Amino acid sequence: MFSIRYKILLIVIPILIVSMIFLTIVAVGFARAGITKLATEFLGYKINEIIQKAANEVENLKESEFKDNPVFVEEVKKGIEAYAASITKKDIESFIAIDTKGVVRLSTDSFLKIGSEIDFFNLFQTKDSDWISFKVKGISKVGFYKYFSEWDYYFLLSVYTSMFYRDANNLFNNSILILVISIFIMVILLFFSINYILQPLNTVVLTMKDIIRLNDLSNRVPIQYNDEIGELSFTFNNMLTELENAYNQIKEYAYQSVLAQKKEERIRTMFQKYVPQDVVNEIVHNPDQALVGKNANITVLFSDIRSFTTISESMAPDLLVDSLNRYFTIMVDIIYKRKGVIDKYIGDAIMAIFGAPKAYGDDVQQAVLAGLEMLENLEKFNQEQRKRGFKEFNIGIGINYGPVTVGNIGTVQKMDYTVIGDAVNLASRLEGLTKEYHTKIIISEGTYKAVKDYFYVREIDRVRVKGKLKPVKIFEPARYLTQEKKKAWSLYNKGVKLFLEKMWDEAEKMFLKALDIFGEDFLTEKYLNDIKEYRVNPPPIDWDGTTTMTHK
Repeated sequence: MFSIRYKILLIVIPILIVSMIFLTIVAVGFARAGITKLATEFLGYKINEIIQKAANEVENLKESEFKDNPVFVEEVKKGIEAYAASITKKDIESFIAIDTKGVVRLSTDSFLKIGSEIDFFNLFQTKDSDWISFKVKGISKVGFYKYFSEWDYYFLLSVYTSMFYRDANNLFNNSILILVISIFIMVILLFFSINYILQPLNTVVLTMKDIIRLNDLSNRVPIQYNDEIGELSFTFNNMLTELENAYNQIKEYAYQSVLAQKKEERIRTMFQKYVPQDVVNEIVHNPDQALVGKNANITVLFSDIRSFTTISESMAPDLLVDSLNRYFTIMVDIIYKRKGVIDKYIGDAIMAIFGAPKAYGDDVQQAVLAGLEMLENLEKFNQEQRKRGFKEFNIGIGINYGPVTVGNIGTVQKMDYTVIGDAVNLASRLEGLTKEYHTKIIISEGTYKAVKDYFYVREIDRVRVKGKLKPVKIFEPARYLTQEKKKAWSLYNKGVKLFLEKMWDEAEKMFLKALDIFGEDFLTEKYLNDIKEYRVNPPPIDWDGTTTMTHK
């Protein structure tokens, strides 16, 4: 853990370093700009001298009888080249003249010979004169050029960049050295200054440690300065006085706290066997609100093992109990992970609720996820069963979202936290319908409306379960589908829609296309068989596709 002195250094030093680096860069930048300006004027002056010399020679030639003689013209040009060599610094400055094709015609540059083409000619075509930067044979140079119209040449006077900016580069290197030395000295001075400033605060900390080590509330912090740290010491001393006065009250409250803790532990012990930990915490902190009876919309999940009687007859009791315990451990862990509460075990069946006593806002989605994950993990459980030579478990799951009464229900002698209502009964009926429709999970219409944007869903049927007059739509959800399955489900759903509209031919086409992808599918085949039946024996005019169940 960093002490406060190092934290101050980590804040102050970067600020100072950045500021000094910025000033150094600005200073060097101004230096380079100043050098460039002076050099532009100086080189420009020499270029103008060369152009003036060339102009005078051209005028003299025009007035002579040799003005059209190419030999004399070339001699004049060579004279200008010699003049340029005489006014430039050897091995530092160089002069070249370039024609409009980018070919060197006059040169005092050892790298750019007469007749060679330059690869930076595009720099000359923007203005009649300008300052430019370029490279020759990989060496950086800077220079000033000007156009001479008499010969249609560009005159360029250039110098090596390294020599041109040598003083500015030396200034930069020296500035970096000074910067490093300044930072080193600054860190040392800051360290000692911070130690001096923090000395009173260290005294406060040491006194606090002594109070904790000796458990002596009569100890006080010495006040050294009349500043913020002194104010802190004064306030801390007042706090110690208040703590000393409250000590006796704390002992009394501690006794009450022990009693409350024992009560809390009893509640935790009662609920932790069938309620997730965060729900237990909610019950402990708000027992009156959490367990009071109320009407609420929650999600109920029923899960049942298929043909459990047959399985139990084929296994020894101890092996059956072991298998059941492993099965329940896997399933209950999934329900807990999805914020569900185990309402009860009914033999080999599980009843779970989502959304009570604590609601999370996405309880319906979590319930459907729990059901799908239970089916996914059932295969892992069955792999273990097969390894042991035991019977596999097959389950059916029904999920319904709707209004129920939830709370502590029972008598003074025996009470259970549970839910009651038609929504509970419907969830149980849906679990039973999984056998009828040869599917492993069924959700109600209310559940479908809450999760249709989160899962793939296909409509199974419209049923009137035993004991209810109003029909309900039932659906099969899926978490993942292959591209082929997605297409098959889409065709299937279109077929169901057409089927309910009594468009038998169109519906049959959709179901047949879906069946080609499925290979075999009980629901699709059921609808195809129903279409055959209705073609022979059409349903009544008020038919709405509802199937009435005569058994649970």
